[in-house]
Amino acid sequence: MRLAKLACLALSLWMACLGAARAAGPLDLTLRWLSSEGKVLDERSLSLADLDRLAQTQIDTTTPWTQGAQRFAGPSFAVLAGLARVPTVEARVVALNDYAATIPAEDWQMNGVILATRLNGETMRVRDKGPYWVMYPIDQGALFGRQDYQSRMVWQVKSIDFLAR
Repeated sequence: MRLAKLACLALSLWMACLGAARAAGPLDLTLRWLSSEGKVLDERSLSLADLDRLAQTQIDTTTPWTQGAQRFAGPSFAVLAGLARVPTVEARVVALNDYAATIPAEDWQMNGVILATRLNGETMRVRDKGPYWVMYPIDQGALFGRQDYQSRMVWQVKSIDFLAR
């Protein structure tokens, strides 16, 4: 009897923890479009499910932070920037630890930069540079191996501010 009660208690605790983990879910991404004066022109909060509903792009590449070729997938920055139909000149990407980098619009217009939501088909945990990671097609040119480009590959992204023209 005592063993049965203990087993029920353990099962209840396990189910409660499982439910809490599911309720927490991945972090929402905040997107804002700002005027040159800093006025918010548009703002959206997108969940992983929202991001998954957007057109997806894949990049197969190596990175300095992973071993071997990896497949990154997610919406392109061009798609994200176009959600508000506000012409933009750059994006300021901010990570969970408040690291920030500025990405010029030319990077996503000409180089296919994406906001990766998947690594090799799996969502990314925060401890694995997720939930969102800015990714360039590094293997498509020596240019992307430079430090100035690598510093733009922000991981653990929490927000993106697009600066309007």
